[in-house]
Order: sequence, then structure tokens, then C-alpha cells
Amino acid sequence: MDKKELFELKEQFISLLKSTTLEDVDLIVKDLEDLGFFKAPASAKNHLCYEGGLLIHSLNVYEAAMKIKEAFATARPDIFDTVSDESIIIASLLHDVCKASAYVGKPTGRYELGESSYNYNNTDLPVGHGEKSVIMLLRMGVGLSDAEICAIRWHMGPWAVNDSSAEEKGAYRTAEKLYPLVSIIHMADTAAAHILERPYTTIN
Repeated sequence: MDKKELFELKEQFISLLKSTTLEDVDLIVKDLEDLGFFKAPASAKNHLCYEGGLLIHSLNVYEAAMKIKEAFATARPDIFDTVSDESIIIASLLHDVCKASAYVGKPTGRYELGESSYNYNNTDLPVGHGEKSVIMLLRMGVGLSDAEICAIRWHMGPWAVNDSSAEEKGAYRTAEKLYPLVSIIHMADTAAAHILERPYTTIN
């Protein structure tokens, strides 16, 4: 991934955000820029663990979410008619904003092949993964709907509640029932990280 390609992806990301009714998108983009969002890796040593990885992952989640909606909209119009493309854009592109400043240290190894590693910094607002993104976005003044808040909060699906209290597990299940966007973003995030971004291997 060279700088020209990353620039084009960044422009695509910004264009998608500007296609929504979010206010002050330029200020949101500036905040993301200041956080290091567009240069951050998507993980410390797993999927897309290189510069620009978080940007690529966010766009991959958007593409996967739109494909999920397209695939099931005919079968369940009662569900998918309630999920706007705008909410998919907002929740998918911004679900991992907490990772913008989470990875520190110099990458090592074969940088372009995604084999570099970063250290994870959990000292800055040490709360859970999904809720941290929601908190950061609200602090930035991003106007999120309840569905978008829940989709971002619970984008890791059952992984987010494995060791949680019964109260949190109940909240997750309720969010799933109330907002189909929660399941769409979770499925899209999983598909992006474990299918689209899975390293290529040679098959004998």
C-alpha cells in the first residue's frame, strides 16, 4: 500500500462521511487526523497491522455491511427497511475510532506485508473497546443515533460480553433485538477482519 493509494482511500472515507447528514464533517475529519486515525494500524500484530490499516479496515467493514444489506434485504424487507445506508456509513467507518491512538512503538519486520508489530496502549481512557469509540465520538461532537451508538458499542458481538455481567449480556441482547444495525456491523466487522483481511497463503 503506497501513499497515493492511502490518499485515495482517505478521500473515499471523507466523501462517504460527507454524503451523510452529519454536521461539521470537516471538523470530525480534522479530529480524526489529529488522533492519527488515517495512519494507524488496525491491530497490534494481526489483521492490517501496518500504517493505514485502520482506514482500510473501516472501509472494508462498510463494504461488507452494504453487501450484507443487499444480500438479505429482499428476504427481510421488514428489517432492512429500518436500516439506512447513512447509519451503515457512520457506524462502519467510525466503529474503531478508539484504535486511532491505541498502537504505539516502532513497527518491526516486513512492514508492507503486515508483519510489523505495535505495542497496545490501554492507559488512555481504559474502558472497553466499543464504549471507548462511542465516548470519543460523542466528545468530538458527532451526532449519533441510538442505533449507531449501540452498533458501535457492540460491534464485537458476543466477544464483547463473554466475561460480562448478566446485566451487560442482557443489554447486548436487547440492543440486537431493537436495532438490526448492531448485527449488521458485527457481521461486517467479522467478515472484514477474518475473511477480507486474512493473509494470503499458498495452497499446495
